Amino acid sequence: MSTTDRSVRDALGAVEAPVAPARLLALGGVATTLGAFCYVLYRILVITGDATLLYYVVGGAALAGAVLAWLIRPRTAFGIGAAAVVIGTYLYIQSLPGGFGFLVLVGPMVSDVFALLSGLSVLRIVNADVWALSAAPGPVFLATYLALRRNYVAASAVAGGALGVVVLTGDATTPTTLVGVVGVTLALAFGDCDRRGESLRNADGVVVLLATMVVLTLFIGVVPGAAGSFISTEGVGTQTSTMESSLVHAGDSLAVTGPVELSPEVRYTVEADAEAYWRVGTYDRYTGGGWVQSGEMRNYGGSLPPPPGESRTLEQRYTAETDIATLPAANTPVDIDDVPVPVQVTDSGAFQPASPLQAGESYTATSEVPVAPPAELRSAGTDYPDAVTERYTQLPSSTPARVTERTDRLTANAENPYDTARVLEQWLQNSYDYSLDIERPRGNIADEFLFEMDAGYCTYFATTMVTMLRTQDIPARFVVGYTPGQQVDDSEWVVRGYNSHAWVEVYFPEHGWVKFDPTPSDPRIAEEREILADARSDNDSDIDTDDSLDSDFDQGTPDPTTPEGPNGTDTEPNGTETTPTDGPPGADDDGEFSLPTIPVPTPEEAGFGLLIFAGVVAGLRRTGTDRRLYRELWLRRLPADDPEDVVAGVYHRVVHLEERDGRQKGPGETPRQFLAGDDRIERVGRLYEQARYGHGVDAADAAAARADLADLLEERSRLPHLVEKRDTRSR
Repeated sequence: MSTTDRSVRDALGAVEAPVAPARLLALGGVATTLGAFCYVLYRILVITGDATLLYYVVGGAALAGAVLAWLIRPRTAFGIGAAAVVIGTYLYIQSLPGGFGFLVLVGPMVSDVFALLSGLSVLRIVNADVWALSAAPGPVFLATYLALRRNYVAASAVAGGALGVVVLTGDATTPTTLVGVVGVTLALAFGDCDRRGESLRNADGVVVLLATMVVLTLFIGVVPGAAGSFISTEGVGTQTSTMESSLVHAGDSLAVTGPVELSPEVRYTVEADAEAYWRVGTYDRYTGGGWVQSGEMRNYGGSLPPPPGESRTLEQRYTAETDIATLPAANTPVDIDDVPVPVQVTDSGAFQPASPLQAGESYTATSEVPVAPPAELRSAGTDYPDAVTERYTQLPSSTPARVTERTDRLTANAENPYDTARVLEQWLQNSYDYSLDIERPRGNIADEFLFEMDAGYCTYFATTMVTMLRTQDIPARFVVGYTPGQQVDDSEWVVRGYNSHAWVEVYFPEHGWVKFDPTPSDPRIAEEREILADARSDNDSDIDTDDSLDSDFDQGTPDPTTPEGPNGTDTEPNGTETTPTDGPPGADDDGEFSLPTIPVPTPEEAGFGLLIFAGVVAGLRRTGTDRRLYRELWLRRLPADDPEDVVAGVYHRVVHLEERDGRQKGPGETPRQFLAGDDRIERVGRLYEQARYGHGVDAADAAAARADLADLLEERSRLPHLVEKRDTRSR
């Protein structure tokens, strides 16, 4: 017989071997780890658009692995897996701007690979959907093939390695990572059991170990830097952060949080010819629970392109009043000078310092601020560049349809994107209260804010407006930075921590990005003034400059305006509603209030709950506690059926009590002989003999037997150590 024939025979033997319980559990372990990996890819695709294609990719790869496990050798299978990776890489590179021209940038490619493996989220990649689809086939095919050939170690290595990549990128949460760890443990433990042909009788230890791992993970993360914790914080706002830490210090991702605080400490002084919103960063990819800044970060190498339309130049001089790691600049920045640290720039044109600025250090920024009047923006049309449309109209496929439906109704009379944006901006300002003390909702932030909440702060307002605009295919993005701050001179502003803010920018063809702010300004300003007054009365440090205490200017931040008309004022959008057209916040589509949604555990939480339950059951079995608990319940669940059955049940329980106290019933010992020495016990013995061998018993006899048993149980539970243990040898 040739080597090939023997290989095929061995493969067929492995695949056709009887499917024992151990083998099923081992295969389930590999499938669990693969499922954790594919779940991460699924979540990426849900965020970037549609995950439907992933089902076909994963299903096809798994089917191919299952079929070829019967037909080919491992060397060939590894070649197919490697080919799948190469093809996936080809498709991903082909999808990049410039296609294979990107290959000339070997340095940046290698740099990006290392960045991914050191914590750069896949969501930062512009074509994250293509990457996710390209990453799936190879590991799924190879792990399926190896698992069906009973090579559980190699299969676990492939599946675990694939999951490890998305763990290193930070896209796998701790619960998902733990699912993968559980799967690998199951595959290795039960796979070894399967290959040795051992019984599963002693497998309780594996289940107990896994349950212990899960319980420990309640308090300790499995992987440092993983994106989440086991206890879901979605919908729970128990931790309070500062507004600034929730926004401008968020880096390449930003999570919408629960309660926040406002800091009165001075961050910058700004010298400029006019006030503006001092922009720090923009975010384009909405995850449903937060924002991600996609695209690469590059070193600043000179001037940035100005907006395509008419603009005015705004020079700004920023002086850091504390150590801070941001470089604000008004929209749209085109140049930055005199920065004491290296500068990087994002894909969207925001500046980032390579290291924090120290207190007292300064820099100069030049911006070209769009100045198109509303009439021009109304006539700008919708001929958006393809790159803008693809990047800035993205919504998770899980976004509820009712968000689109409500937006459609509110903007039904809007005839252009500008009027649509103005309607939504004014509606949000007028329909919701401003509050910093709110609980973060579970689920999609925009949907929950629209339908389940009546108040929020800037993050909620801006997120909701961007989402609503994108349902209308209007490019919009989430922006963070600082409001103008306290004006202390004709051309100087003091910017404090509580000026950190989030707003919206909408793209208009031939004009670029234009600012809108849906957050109500009056309550925000009142909150800021109260915080500053309290800080001053408490003599807090770092809350004022030499000029801010004696300034004659109003210390509040004025309400920002959208692009001004010819006379310096904006005009109402033509033919649009600026007040709600349906029920108040929290009402359904018919204006009726609905009951609050009952929180449903996530699949991860439910799975871990079942695993913990299985671990508890296995632990009870190994210690015999389950049998003892069952006996205690059995003893106290007194019979209540036919009188003869009642008496028989009482008899067996009394015998158990006697045996538990150290007596053993002899082979030829009658019930009457065994149950002697106590009137109640003897009466139960006589009634049992009468029911089984005599003329029977009636309801009164059954009631008497039940009463005797209840009395014995109460006595022995009350005096467990004083019950006399009678020796059968004395009979």
